[in-house]
Amino acid sequence: DPAFHPHNVPLVVLGTFILWFGWYGFNCGSTLGLHDAGTGALAAQVAMNTTVSASVAGIVVFTLQYVNVRKYDVVALCNGILGGLVS
Repeated sequence: DPAFHPHNVPLVVLGTFILWFGWYGFNCGSTLGLHDAGTGALAAQVAMNTTVSASVAGIVVFTLQYVNVRKYDVVALCNGILGGLVS
């Protein structure tokens, strides 16, 4: 449906990466500090999980969209990234 197509793809990408960057403050910041090696390691693990989940979800959605439509869809990639961040 053409009513749901994005009008400005660069702003969609910019907004996605701003949210992704902010997600690190939310997820890693929930360790409530880096006082010792244990909380530092926990924050590093949380940052890695955040990165991997967003990246893999984005790639999966991007690939599935390509298989279904035979077009590269950057907006689908961004939606996958956001879905990976939420999960």
